[in-house]
Amino acid sequence: MKIAIIGTGYVGLVTGACLADAGNAVCCVDKNAQKIDHLKQGHIPIYEPGLEEVVKHNEDEGRLAYTTNLDQALEEATICFICVDTPPDGDGKADLTNVLAAAKEIGQKMKSPKVVITKSTVPVGTTFKVKESIQTELAKRGVDATWVDVASNPEFLKEGSAVEDFMKPDRVIVGTEREEIAEMLHQLYAPFMRKRDRFLAMDVASSELSKYAANAMLATRISFMNELSQLCERTGANVTHVRDALGTDPRIGPDFLYAGLGYGGSCFPKDMKALIQLGREYHIPMTIAASADEANDNHRNWFWQKVNAHFETSGGLAGKKVAVWGVAFKANTDDVRCAPSLTLMDKLAAAGATVLAFDPAAIKNGQKVLGDRVTWCSTGYDCIDGADALIVCTEWREFRSPDFDKLKASMNAPVIFDGRNLYNPKTMRALGFTYTSVGRP
Repeated sequence: MKIAIIGTGYVGLVTGACLADAGNAVCCVDKNAQKIDHLKQGHIPIYEPGLEEVVKHNEDEGRLAYTTNLDQALEEATICFICVDTPPDGDGKADLTNVLAAAKEIGQKMKSPKVVITKSTVPVGTTFKVKESIQTELAKRGVDATWVDVASNPEFLKEGSAVEDFMKPDRVIVGTEREEIAEMLHQLYAPFMRKRDRFLAMDVASSELSKYAANAMLATRISFMNELSQLCERTGANVTHVRDALGTDPRIGPDFLYAGLGYGGSCFPKDMKALIQLGREYHIPMTIAASADEANDNHRNWFWQKVNAHFETSGGLAGKKVAVWGVAFKANTDDVRCAPSLTLMDKLAAAGATVLAFDPAAIKNGQKVLGDRVTWCSTGYDCIDGADALIVCTEWREFRSPDFDKLKASMNAPVIFDGRNLYNPKTMRALGFTYTSVGRP
């Protein structure tokens, strides 16, 4: 099939590259000329394991191209995916400006019938707004409104494993008005589901809501475990043991039950707020989602208070040197949006501490947010030289088994705040570290 992808962010570029890998002819379009130029020169604008290899292979095979010209992208395409961002507005609602702008331009420029698919995370009703916008522009040109069919196809890609998630999906959800369009998209995704068909066709509204529902459920599990971790510390229980007890229950399962610093990234925070706002629009209070979102903010502050309380016993953070391992909101990505590390580093700097940070992939993005308020280091060990404490914020693999003797010798004080529960408390105490984790005695 011939496919146009509008937007070359995490979702658009992964979608385009993976669809090309299945033999489709894909043209990715973006208004950011610099991004398109970099892609044409072989530079991938995001860190995502496996993406560079898939992109390069399909560029070499002539199946994946880039342009800033929507006319060019739409010329031969029969399917057009809208993959632009939907950031939160001032009230937490999803800002549909970019989605509807893309729809309007499609309506102005399409010269043959298309199936237009919203892959961006959007609230219920957006796909029909996209259709209305396109048909309005077609009417202005005297073109038959039946030229456009629309569908909703939410993405369920986890940053850090997005390529594998696309290639081996646990489900593909499509919402359409017509069975024929569902069959077309079933055919498009069939190469990724040869072992077991996981295609779910449904109405458009259910498809749109499914993405928010999934993210809200996962975010709620994280917030629940983080609140339990606080209760564990107060009662002397161990959150790791509690997680094991919960995770072995087949009705619950073990995923997304890790206590830590709270959820972040480009999806959970904004999608929770968007779902809460959607509920308000329809006069259905999303009380569980709202509580989970509030709990996430509270948990970050709770961890910060643990750090602050430690230094208050020795005169406060002013003049202290604090190292931070991990800037990205999770491992295997360079995404720092709503990352817990940024909250902590901002508070540390405001309290007068010298903050040094290292991340294997996210330093550039961290610099865009915090600039020279933080000293950015080239290695983890450079970061801890002379430090009064180390805070582990991201569970990168290279942080899991460091040279603790080297750490202790390099640090001014052997103090570790482990926000990801990477290390064994008994081992750390035996090595002579003052060690604080999340929800473990």
